[in-house]
Amino acid sequence: MDVLPSYSEATSRLDWLALVAPHVPASSWSFCCLVDRRLYSHFAPRLWRDPLVTIRRLGLDPNDDLAWYRRFIHKYAGSARLQTRGMVRSLDFRAFALTASGLYSTEASERAISESFRTLPQLFPGLTCLLLDGHPELDPGSLAIAQVPASHSLELLDLARCRQELTPKMFCPSLFHDLVYLDVSYVPGSIRSAIQLSLNPVSLPELRVLKARGREMDDATAELLFQTFRLQLWSVDLSDNKLSDNAIDAMLAYSFSSLSFRNDLHFEVEGKLVIPKNLGSSRYGQFEFVEESSHSSSFTHPGRYLADPPAYSRRADQTEPQEWQTIRSDGTNKLRRDDASAVKETLLETGLSLTNRISGQPVHDLHLHRGGITHLYLNQNSFTADGIGRLLRASSDRLEHFECDSCLQVPPTSGLDQAQPQRRVGGIFGLSHLFRPVFSSNLRSLRIHHSVVTQVPDILAEGLPLGTALRLSETVFFKNVRRAYPRRFVPDMNPRIASLTLTNIPARSTGPVIERLTSFLDSASLQQTSIRQARLVMNGRHATILGGLRHIRLELDPDFSDDVLDSSTGRDIDYDRLLDPGDDDFGNNSFSFFEDTKRAKPNNSSMKQGPNNNEPHHANTEQFSHWKSGRLKSSPYSDTGSQYVTHYVEASSSWTGNIYSISVWIGPGTIGPHAAVNEYMWNLQDAKLRTDVGPATPDHVAAGVPALAYIFYAAWNAIVFPKNLATLAKDCGTEPLRDVAAAIKDYRIRTRGTPPHWDGSIELVRTARASRYHASEYWR
Repeated sequence: MDVLPSYSEATSRLDWLALVAPHVPASSWSFCCLVDRRLYSHFAPRLWRDPLVTIRRLGLDPNDDLAWYRRFIHKYAGSARLQTRGMVRSLDFRAFALTASGLYSTEASERAISESFRTLPQLFPGLTCLLLDGHPELDPGSLAIAQVPASHSLELLDLARCRQELTPKMFCPSLFHDLVYLDVSYVPGSIRSAIQLSLNPVSLPELRVLKARGREMDDATAELLFQTFRLQLWSVDLSDNKLSDNAIDAMLAYSFSSLSFRNDLHFEVEGKLVIPKNLGSSRYGQFEFVEESSHSSSFTHPGRYLADPPAYSRRADQTEPQEWQTIRSDGTNKLRRDDASAVKETLLETGLSLTNRISGQPVHDLHLHRGGITHLYLNQNSFTADGIGRLLRASSDRLEHFECDSCLQVPPTSGLDQAQPQRRVGGIFGLSHLFRPVFSSNLRSLRIHHSVVTQVPDILAEGLPLGTALRLSETVFFKNVRRAYPRRFVPDMNPRIASLTLTNIPARSTGPVIERLTSFLDSASLQQTSIRQARLVMNGRHATILGGLRHIRLELDPDFSDDVLDSSTGRDIDYDRLLDPGDDDFGNNSFSFFEDTKRAKPNNSSMKQGPNNNEPHHANTEQFSHWKSGRLKSSPYSDTGSQYVTHYVEASSSWTGNIYSISVWIGPGTIGPHAAVNEYMWNLQDAKLRTDVGPATPDHVAAGVPALAYIFYAAWNAIVFPKNLATLAKDCGTEPLRDVAAAIKDYRIRTRGTPPHWDGSIELVRTARASRYHASEYWR
């Protein structure tokens, strides 16, 4: 909510200079300062507040950076009045002195800048922002021993990619006491010892934004971080670390408020959650069903684009919700930015509040009350889709911005071999409903794997030709995913999401990826048209309409030459050894999508439910293709005539730690109209797949499962993973691969000037596989 102006701000006349000053070019600021004291009070702070950026705007050649900086520190600033030096609020080195300057080498340049750090707090008593990203040789350690004037502290410190190891007690001095933003990404040294000694609320009580990418952080260190800061941080970036699902459990335990924004007030538009009491599993979390209204499942309610009405209180003196009250955003507020440039801009604008009469809203946005994480970055880690799903369900609708560029799909009953982590199936499918307002009403910006839209996973295996992997993912896996999880994310699933980034998009496609992306753009165009019509209908009724999806960013993998495709025919590759390593000469730790049936001895005894039998992992696939009629005769169908069986959950697998029983749907056991249900029933004949019970999601219901029923997730997920992948790899064909970027551009050209053309902002980004998240080459 916007902060109302004070009485004096509301009744005093605006100074025309406050309106004009932001539009005056930087080249005129120094001349304006010479006119009179009134203009000096407006333009001197603009001239001095960020000198390194200002001097670049005034035309300083990059080759003269160091020479100018030395003169500025030792001559100009040293001789300036204390009042003038106090106007310096920021020193932004990110685009300053990046190369050898004049007679100075790069090493001498970095050393000269580092030596000046110990004098900065005294020289510039108003300094609040220091940004050093891009200068790996700078040594910020001298800041820890600098003499600091009383009541002076930095509020923004960016030390990303600094190669100098920081001491564990780096942040103990009072200079860092008021830090709001801290970036220690890709900095050597133990972050665990830093948390124990100085990177904690005792030394940094005002810290709200923490970025710690590339610190080789493990689950234990992440748990210590969450346990230390608890609800203090609202933005956390832990990308490019060594985190797994265990870190998610620690995050949920310490860094998310127990107060939820979810309620049943919007049932007709969004549906509602039905939560069985004290039921859940350690893998899924607390069980939750989505109960749909007549419109919510199809996203067609006439009021789906209306913003939430204002919240009212019966008490006239109560303008803000109480601590125990939660009111979700109305859906129209802009996303609160947490990058260094945005935080710096907010802090610098606050410094001009006396002359421009800016309200205290920007500072309020940075110093949010301690409600836990709202902006979360988990790119390039080792999370599974189960862990990400558990996070989104249990985050109490707190997330406003979420990033996870890839996650692992774990095959049922098959543990992943840590010795060969490069062989995996990655993607997010079956979780699109978690981005709906019923779960994520406050979500405004999302960066996620492209499979949430395309339903095409990534297949990565050492030695598997790239062309073969792409064809497998777009044929066999694509077909299986659509059958098991038919509902992909579309813009109308959540009109509150304004920005969507799809990551890891393959550079080439046989067709499905291109078709899915272009049809998604068609859906965005339909949403755009519907929102315009809603505005016309609501014109004059004082109703606020949501903006819908306005920015789409497509991050494509690096392109590859035709030579790579030519070498990917796979005629000389032993796919049986590569994808189905069941031969005796393979080690016991070899990876396979499932335990190979060659290792299991035949068992003629009847199938019994339980984990200790010797049944094969999968029922015979060839027999399934011949199943045309009749009821299945193996267990569990031979044990009951009902469509439900009672399943007992052990304490070790229970969400609450208690033993309980639950009625699980197994289907009638006869062929029906739903292909996914038929395969689910066939898979249930394998006792090892009668595990991992969970509630039916909207995807399961769309595939034929009864609403509000429980199913065996292991048997259902097995639909996605082919049982004879080696054979399928040999027969995947040689259909030509098309350039995805060229196809998207061609689509945009063809639709330009026509009604289906979406006029939002769209970006195509070519990423580098080795550093997909950190280095990107932008092009349109």
